[in-house]
Amino acid sequence: MKKSIILSFIISLAFFLGCKQVEKGGESRKNYSRYILATTSEIKPEGWIRQFLEIQKEGLTGNIAAAGAPFDSKMWIERIELDKTTQKESINSFKREGKGEDADKGIFWWPYEQTGYYIDGAIKCGYLLGDSILINRAEKQINYLLNNPKKNNRLGPPAKLIGRWNVWPYAGLFRSFLTEFSETSDQRIIEAMYKHYLTYTAEDFQDELDVCNVEHLCWLYEKTGDENLLATAEEAYALFKSDKKNRTRGGADMIFESDRVPDQHGVVYFEVVKIPAILYMHTGKQEYLDEALHGIQKMEQHFMLPSGCPSTTEHFHEVNEMAGHETCNHATLPYTYGIMLRATGDPKWADKIEKAAYNAALGSITKDFKSHQYFSAPNQMIASLKSNHFGYYGDFMAYAPGHSVACCTGNINRFMPYFAMQMWLKTNNNGVVASLFGASEFSTTVGSEKVKATIKQITKYPFEEKVKFEIHLDEKAEFAFQIRIPAWCSNPMLTVNGYKVEGKLKPGTFYTLKRKFADGDVVELFVPMEVKKKSWFGKGLSFERGPIVFSYPVPTTTVIEEDYEKSTKDFPAYSFYPNGKWQYAPVVNNLKNVEIVLNENYSYPWDISTPPVKLIVKAQEVKNWNLAEVVDDKSRKKVLKNPEFPEGLKLSDKTETIELVPYGSTVLRLTVFPEK
Repeated sequence: MKKSIILSFIISLAFFLGCKQVEKGGESRKNYSRYILATTSEIKPEGWIRQFLEIQKEGLTGNIAAAGAPFDSKMWIERIELDKTTQKESINSFKREGKGEDADKGIFWWPYEQTGYYIDGAIKCGYLLGDSILINRAEKQINYLLNNPKKNNRLGPPAKLIGRWNVWPYAGLFRSFLTEFSETSDQRIIEAMYKHYLTYTAEDFQDELDVCNVEHLCWLYEKTGDENLLATAEEAYALFKSDKKNRTRGGADMIFESDRVPDQHGVVYFEVVKIPAILYMHTGKQEYLDEALHGIQKMEQHFMLPSGCPSTTEHFHEVNEMAGHETCNHATLPYTYGIMLRATGDPKWADKIEKAAYNAALGSITKDFKSHQYFSAPNQMIASLKSNHFGYYGDFMAYAPGHSVACCTGNINRFMPYFAMQMWLKTNNNGVVASLFGASEFSTTVGSEKVKATIKQITKYPFEEKVKFEIHLDEKAEFAFQIRIPAWCSNPMLTVNGYKVEGKLKPGTFYTLKRKFADGDVVELFVPMEVKKKSWFGKGLSFERGPIVFSYPVPTTTVIEEDYEKSTKDFPAYSFYPNGKWQYAPVVNNLKNVEIVLNENYSYPWDISTPPVKLIVKAQEVKNWNLAEVVDDKSRKKVLKNPEFPEGLKLSDKTETIELVPYGSTVLRLTVFPEK
């Protein structure tokens, strides 16, 4: 009892002294980021992005219990037991790590990782929409944890989390705390998180996923001024780097500064590679940023796919026509690349976020946001409960409300909120950055006088080539307005109140308008989109226009899988089968022969029946290309799976005309075509 009282006193004193440092040492807490994240509710999505978030709310985000365990629980408020088989496997794994004596003293962390993802996505979606139901649902979890700390001041569910990486779930969950604090300034959040992290040492965060808690140590350092937190963060990352056992799983290592080809789990790599960038943002040490930059550069060099996401079906895999990605990456990529964008000020990260969101992410869900894939791919001509060709579980390529492993189900709730909350950023001198394009409204203060401003972004981007900004001010104000010029645009143009901005705009930069703005000023950016043909792995090609990748939409037969464990009447699981020709090789000797068909008569741009833009191309049927027949390991029956390109294309003599649509609107698709 005395020890508990003494510990509580020490922690409270540390918190008090830490907060006093804020008053003394603002300079010690300098943030070296080029850009600053806005408060989520300062951004009001409009147009199709708002439509998407509303559909998301009506789909799984607002009805997550339909996805089954662990989302049908009380999440962090209760003890979530694993099913008996998983529990047994987990205990055996725990014992192999030499920790068998603790296997029955707590609960395994997986359900809390997965539900933590959901809570984070739900609260961000809620604040973007101004939706009290989603906000209250997430706040219920946050308030429970704030009001029920353990005796040692740690936050968490009713029982201790156990297993390797048992502090990793906090790294994901606490992102929801950061959002809640930015919206409410609730000081309980800082106090509770501060006390929580004071109970740990750097050694507790040295393992590969656990080290992601460095993000919150740095955030707390920024808020409290306690330099011990930053020291712990740096020490934890140093320990992670210095000991191979902290960096490896199954023989796969993770060294960002070397030229070693990444072979780690893709989601883990994305989560950890941002950590040195975060340390740079709080220390200014260039070597940290260089590590993150090199780690991402070599990952992209070896594994990037046409969809904007790397080949990472669990671990990184070879880039070919069969390659795909785990859906968790569709959330981790925009989050990590958003940190890189803010750290460096380089707009290439915004280009990459857009490409991944519009293509890989949107292509992994049904457009009602009620079902999703665990694994998806640029080329998926079949997506059934048995068609997964990447290993692990057969159902991973089916579209379902939930899967046998639940991490992707939690993470899909995050990817569009992560996108929307990074559409607008701030500079350190009260400037504004238009980083990601889409209809929206941004309310903030600008300039040295902090004048109230609202900037409306009016556009149908990425389906049109014009982005219009209407500026509304309480009074005239001088500030810097930075506008992204996409790297893919070769001939951009910018006007202010109808007058063309003199000088050449350089693609792949932020153009800064530094002037005294008046209420009613209008800035317009024109980004002409050209059709481009991309070659892949020496034998494939794909088509792009602006940030959109185009696919042939495979004619589809839909089967509702009523007997699937996580399928319900309102939230069904699906198997999609091809019911028409898809075996095509384009005949495109000159891109000028590709016809662009624009359509303004649509209500939702990702509805495949009315795409806003189509490409019309000539193609020949490949006669010796069909779905692969494979004997299933369990049933010993033949099942159909996605095929490789055939050896030696046998082409029809007849040339046909085919229509390509945005990748993100498809469920079955051919994106990487065999090249003649």
